[in-house]
Amino acid sequence: EMASELDSKPRCPETLPDITFKEKTCIKKAWRHVVVVLMSLILGMGIGYFVGYVLHRDPADDRSHQYPQAQHARRSPPSVFSPLSYEEIKSVVDYCEQTNITSNKRTMTIFHRNKIISLSVLIPSKDAVLGYLDNNGAYPGRYARVYVDKAMENPPYFVEYQIGPLHQAPMAHKVLRTVRDHDRRPRSTAEFSKISAIATAEFEKLNELFEECFDGGTVSIKKRGEKQLRVSVSSLSSEVGRISTVYLLIPGKLSTSDILPVFATISHAGLDVTKWKVFDIYFFRQGPFATTDDLLTAYKTGNLRLFKLPKEYINSIKTSRDYTRHSNQPLREKAHLRPPKTIEPEGPRYTVTDYMVEWMGWSMELSMNNYHGPAIFDIRYKGERLVYENSLNDLSLLYSSLNPGAGLTLTILSDMVFRLGTFTSIIRGLDCPEYATILNVTTFSESRQKPFIREAICVYEADGQRPLWRHSGYVNSGMNHNYLNIRIPLSLGNYDYTFDFEFHLDGKMWTYATASGSLFTAFWFDGDDTVGSEKSRTQFGYRVAEHSIGSIHDHLFSFKVDIDVVSRNNTFEKIHWRGGTISEAVKSQTNKPADIYGTPFNYTRYLEFEKIREEKGLVIESKPVVWSVINENLRNKWGNFRGVRIEHTQEYQEVLPQDHPAFVAFPQMKYNLAISKHHDGEDYVDTVQYDKQRLHDPLQNLNHFLNDENIENSDLVTWVSVRFLHLPTNEDFPMTTGAPRGFLIQPMNFFHDTPTFDMPQYDIYKNGTIKNNPYFIHKQHSILPEDIDRPDYA
Repeated sequence: EMASELDSKPRCPETLPDITFKEKTCIKKAWRHVVVVLMSLILGMGIGYFVGYVLHRDPADDRSHQYPQAQHARRSPPSVFSPLSYEEIKSVVDYCEQTNITSNKRTMTIFHRNKIISLSVLIPSKDAVLGYLDNNGAYPGRYARVYVDKAMENPPYFVEYQIGPLHQAPMAHKVLRTVRDHDRRPRSTAEFSKISAIATAEFEKLNELFEECFDGGTVSIKKRGEKQLRVSVSSLSSEVGRISTVYLLIPGKLSTSDILPVFATISHAGLDVTKWKVFDIYFFRQGPFATTDDLLTAYKTGNLRLFKLPKEYINSIKTSRDYTRHSNQPLREKAHLRPPKTIEPEGPRYTVTDYMVEWMGWSMELSMNNYHGPAIFDIRYKGERLVYENSLNDLSLLYSSLNPGAGLTLTILSDMVFRLGTFTSIIRGLDCPEYATILNVTTFSESRQKPFIREAICVYEADGQRPLWRHSGYVNSGMNHNYLNIRIPLSLGNYDYTFDFEFHLDGKMWTYATASGSLFTAFWFDGDDTVGSEKSRTQFGYRVAEHSIGSIHDHLFSFKVDIDVVSRNNTFEKIHWRGGTISEAVKSQTNKPADIYGTPFNYTRYLEFEKIREEKGLVIESKPVVWSVINENLRNKWGNFRGVRIEHTQEYQEVLPQDHPAFVAFPQMKYNLAISKHHDGEDYVDTVQYDKQRLHDPLQNLNHFLNDENIENSDLVTWVSVRFLHLPTNEDFPMTTGAPRGFLIQPMNFFHDTPTFDMPQYDIYKNGTIKNNPYFIHKQHSILPEDIDRPDYA
């Protein structure tokens, strides 16, 4: 019977076949028991570890780590500050087509059609907004500022419209500005494409020259060869017409790093592209040649000095011009381990309602402008308004060089050309922590005449990783430095910028701009006779690549900061730190003789207060000065005027002479801060989207606002210019790691005392006994020995 029972079961073959997931295998009975026992032991150990972990872990660890997002809700009616929504932009586009403001005539190219170039929310007058927000006034409604190119009209012109009210019928339109000189209109994507195509077709005539000199590289509007060169476009200023410069480069991930010694000017006035003309062509510092035919003739007759790249140069740099990790270098020790990160152990401590953010007594409203970029309105701390508007207005750059590329032919750039509020989406996990709340912003495609949604803003509470304040004594006390951060990254040409608006527990507001990205270089060659014996170090920068220097330049961030210390009636005051005799210190405020009461020195520092009574531009001074905005109608309980101070991270002044042509269109370059009286219509620091072609004749800018009006006890606007002087070095190549530059707005006698003592704080006695511990610190504390010889001020 036993034999027959064994025979009835499947036997294990002596040679096992190849095993697949569909086949059954045979395991001896003993091995089955071993497996069961092992699995039981592992399960038991796991359960034991889990129970022990739960019983012994700190309460701080018993939190959800699902990173719940902040509250999202819609406001009704919508805020007057919020960026235009997808539905609102679509309704404006439809309205413009229905009323023949624009044309959807598909038989005509977008370049020649009446079309929207850009649009943004139009903030109503400050009187109307504050009447609504503060005094239960009428809802001002939502409107759009719409920039329309009237290319089909005879003659063509450019116009800005107010269109609205949105969400209400009937909508209507009103003209805000008409620019009759159509050649000073803002740049458009369609125009850039046509300029590039025409210049490329003209440069194609020079392919024989390019092929010999540039390692076989050629240009073509149709072919895409292995050694394809590319024509790039940069706008120029002109008193008449409309011109740009075009130059040749080697394309790639870092295309602005490899400029070739060829450039020309193109006139593209009017809309008849057959009349556009490329002229004043330069090759390797020779020229100008009136036409490409003239340059070609000089080459073929041997009357042209040649510059030649080595063989296989293009292919070699294409593989080296990258910003991926260098695989030929070993990772740093432990670099493969994940770095530390912050969490929200109980979820976000802020709320987001539409584009209104509230956190720890702060409230503010986010906005966006397609041309000018991000803005924050109605910033309040503990219910009182500190700032009505803090908005980016422009981002401009001046390059210096004598060679093709960055700096040549007066390279004055404004990134408004790229429309600062037309975003690419943020990079999750890189631009912001993974627990951040992501806010969408709707942008507008000029070429497609339709809206697109971008993930453009992230909001999160940051762990400052340092104490906001601390004191070590009988009780060791302090408070963690947490703050709210609103971060907005922009990608503009070769540079990327990150804007941070920080709000701190003690009432401080930091605004930072950080530049990163790839360099815009200028051509370099060893035989340059304008450079001294150190060829790699020129007057305009260091050599950073085979034929490139990193041209010196600046990044000028221009902000409009409308400060309202509780109310609109404020005064600007400069507080000078002086040094002198005690007698001078006393006489600075009185006419009384100075009595010296037992001091061993006759010299001291003292403060001298100066009111700025008229609109004015200010620069960083060599001696310390505090800039403040005070409300002379309000005092704290100690009798001090309530106010704020403005601090700059910049410590230097402009070095260019005041007659530089850029200063006419960019007057903010001359100042680190300017003060004007608020007027509706003085919305932005400049109108460079129009003025880039007419630097000498701007439509409107800061110069028009500073006209000596009295600003005492009035509604002030400060215009803050933050400059980052960039001297590129080899560490900036292939990718710049930028340093933040910005400004601080800080309460100054705004409160009776520090405003942070309504927050939980950390207190622990010197013997280790915990009194208050909001941060769930559970590690062993060091205890100060009693025999330390030090004064005890606790």
